[in-house]
Amino acid sequence: MLKKNNKSKTLIIYAPFIEVGGIEKNLVLLTNYFTKNIKNIALITWNKEDKKFFNKQVKIICPNFFFSKFKNKYIRNLISLFLLIKCLKNFQNCLIFSFQSNLYATIIAKLFNVKNIIRIASYGWMLNTFKRIIFKLILPLPNEIIVNSFELKSHLKKKLNINSVCIYNPLDIKKINKLKKTKKKLYKKSVKILKILFIGRLVNVKNPIMFLKGLNLVNKKINYQALMIGDGSLKHKVNKYISINNLNKKVKLLKHNLNAMQYLNQCDLLILTSNYEGLPNVLIEAQYLKKYIISTNCNTGPNEILKNGKLGKLIELGDYFSLKREIEYFYNNKNSIKIKNKIKNGFKCIQRFNYEKNCQKYQYIVNKHL
Repeated sequence: MLKKNNKSKTLIIYAPFIEVGGIEKNLVLLTNYFTKNIKNIALITWNKEDKKFFNKQVKIICPNFFFSKFKNKYIRNLISLFLLIKCLKNFQNCLIFSFQSNLYATIIAKLFNVKNIIRIASYGWMLNTFKRIIFKLILPLPNEIIVNSFELKSHLKKKLNINSVCIYNPLDIKKINKLKKTKKKLYKKSVKILKILFIGRLVNVKNPIMFLKGLNLVNKKINYQALMIGDGSLKHKVNKYISINNLNKKVKLLKHNLNAMQYLNQCDLLILTSNYEGLPNVLIEAQYLKKYIISTNCNTGPNEILKNGKLGKLIELGDYFSLKREIEYFYNNKNSIKIKNKIKNGFKCIQRFNYEKNCQKYQYIVNKHL
């Protein structure tokens, strides 16, 4: 625990339920960036192992070994909030940055008369009527609300009459260039083979079964290899579908903790089949690495990143027939001027996600309230 200090200012980043994926990437990027200008930073998280991702200056606060074994989400929330309250009792000059739309942290901030910033990076809660009502009641409380897409900003204003600031996810190009390097051939050694990639958690919201259904319908004459990088509750269902439909020779499920950037760098086509998103990092990374993208037109992010289909192909949610058709179209036309221009223009639009520019925007808001 941080030592008691009533004079120096402390940024408390509250992120107890971070999972492997885009949110975790952004948390690490921004927290480490903040250490350049903020002396005292405390990060409340669940896993002690997360420490290795952060600068030494960041104080990791997590449950002890006994409490860390609890799996129930509500119990974990209570323990995390206890750690937050403990922090607030040690510090008077604090700012709570809730990184995961965590309304409990916002309520605690209000009770302790502490300033609070909340970051909303997913559209999912808007699909639940009860959650939407709760958010409408509590979202006026934070000092600032940050969202990661203009689509999400628009939804907040239209549906809840809540104002927010949009800051895009920062893209760390230096890190991507470092991670993408490998001498290994990760796909089969054939010029004619279509190299397809799926990166995402194997859960309902990412809809990996739609990905497999689309592949299963692809013309048998098309020579492709599809790799899936991810883990989650649908892992057994994914493996079962691959086996039952005799896709074993064409589709391979890989470990989720692999260096996905190496695979992304070697693929031809990235496919995203999510039911909803926030601002999917993997699409931005694919654009930077000059890959063609097929994505569901889900709320929110893909339409904004792909500029209404001008920089890739958007299909309807769950429409695996369209997915099959677009895979075949890309295979037959990947060297066409139309496809090449979409990829080239996607790369040109990467500046929107500039690392320094977007990190500075976050830093400005934090400094304003700290």
